Amino acid sequence: MGNEMIVIIVESVVIFVMAVVIVILGMKLSRKPKGKADNVIIKDGVRYTREENETTADGGVKITHRENDVILEKGVNYVVEKGGKVIPGKYTVLSAQEGTDRFNLRLGGLVREYQHASDIVLAEGETVCAVSQSVILR
Repeated sequence: MGNEMIVIIVESVVIFVMAVVIVILGMKLSRKPKGKADNVIIKDGVRYTREENETTADGGVKITHRENDVILEKGVNYVVEKGGKVIPGKYTVLSAQEGTDRFNLRLGGLVREYQHASDIVLAEGETVCAVSQSVILR
């Protein structure tokens, strides 16, 4: 084998590897972001939800966890940003603790008490933190 043939084979292998990498990256980047729960639409990085019933028939706390819910750990600050763990939009805040229907959240530096299944709207750049217990955002 001559030097020219070896160069052609090496260039072919390099081009093939680059093509495979480009295809894999393209597949990862082209995936549409999944919503954080069922019945969620994400347009231009902003989250829109449809109404859901998150309480039992007698008005009690119905604790559920779906695959794409966002769990806010107690004491951890999250920044609302497009492409982040918490994206801008409307959320239903749910208790993550059995038997507790009220909890505290810090939104934009202010702590306020929320009730299970309350709705909140989070804007780009805002911070959110679960203060009294972990909370589920749906």
